[in-house]
Amino acid sequence: MTAMLSNLFSFSAKRVIIPIAASLLLVAMTAGVAEMQGKQPYDKDKLLRVVELNALPTSEVVQAIEQRGVDFQITSQTEAQFRGAGARPEVIDAMRANYRPPSTPRPNPTPSPTPSKPPPAGVPAGPPLSKNEIITLLQSGAAVSRVEQFVEVRGVSFSITPQIAREIKEAGGNNALIGAITAKSSEPAPAPAPTRPGPGRPAVPAGPDYDDLTDRAIAAMRANNTYVAITDLQQAIKLDSSKPQAYGLLGFAQLYGSHDILSAERSMRAAIERGGGAPFRVYHDHDKLFNSYCAGSLFVSKNTVTFRGDDGNHTFEANRRDIKEAKINGFVGAQYGAFHLRVGSASSKGDNYNFAPATRQKGESNLIINLIGSYQ
Repeated sequence: MTAMLSNLFSFSAKRVIIPIAASLLLVAMTAGVAEMQGKQPYDKDKLLRVVELNALPTSEVVQAIEQRGVDFQITSQTEAQFRGAGARPEVIDAMRANYRPPSTPRPNPTPSPTPSKPPPAGVPAGPPLSKNEIITLLQSGAAVSRVEQFVEVRGVSFSITPQIAREIKEAGGNNALIGAITAKSSEPAPAPAPTRPGPGRPAVPAGPDYDDLTDRAIAAMRANNTYVAITDLQQAIKLDSSKPQAYGLLGFAQLYGSHDILSAERSMRAAIERGGGAPFRVYHDHDKLFNSYCAGSLFVSKNTVTFRGDDGNHTFEANRRDIKEAKINGFVGAQYGAFHLRVGSASSKGDNYNFAPATRQKGESNLIINLIGSYQ
């Protein structure tokens, strides 16, 4: 048990710019539809990382899939891969129902004498990319082809040298990306995008959007890169502070990556207040002695407390009103800082569920207990 807990886990993301409409009223009416249609669908690797990290409640994962879609179809092999990573049946069903095939451009019967290649879909305008921005994108798990698209749309602010080419390749780049950067570095710098909205001119966002940033942060956590994850999540919150996902993920990174329990509590409370769940890594006891247990995540929300095992099979959900007691254990798993939840109706004694926090510290157990008590 001690050896397992000491290796608790490895940290184991598009808005479309709405075209200028004939009036502000038309922009307001079409903005929501345009955003939904323009979101970048999940590719298989990105969604697998979400499932494997097990830091978002199943309801939030399903909602994200419904909003963004997936760019791959569900085969028996793909389903088995996701189930093996711990995906719940609800996630598999959402993936199957929200496949979005790539759009095929309509042929132009009267092509321009000097046709130009349309910009890649879903890449926002912004200033030219620096060398460090390209390296950070690659190290955060962005596909090389995606980084190439950003280079194509936004250009670069530097010229390729042998040393820079070597650094980009070491970060995961390839010759095609180096070629794209070389081509863009010889072009005139693009005119700067407007930073303030004017009459009939919406502001143009620069850089990655909320989904990009949360995708990148999840990849960074899976690679144990806490600094990049926290930086990306803080930027996502600046872009949209009304959504719970970045707050929950930020609390997760702060607690298990930088071991900052005070900051983690603030972030997790913000996630709960926005309708999301605060995620915690725990071990669920099976025999009242922690000789048999499973690893998973416990999610605390306003209305429920949910456990989801990493295998996707072992789960339970309790309404907050049915939790009769949440308390630190005096004996069972005391050496691991364990706590228990007693769940039952008013007419029954209830069932006990014992959990050990991933950090093996009572401070984490107390945080979980306090969050449960705060919203009852």
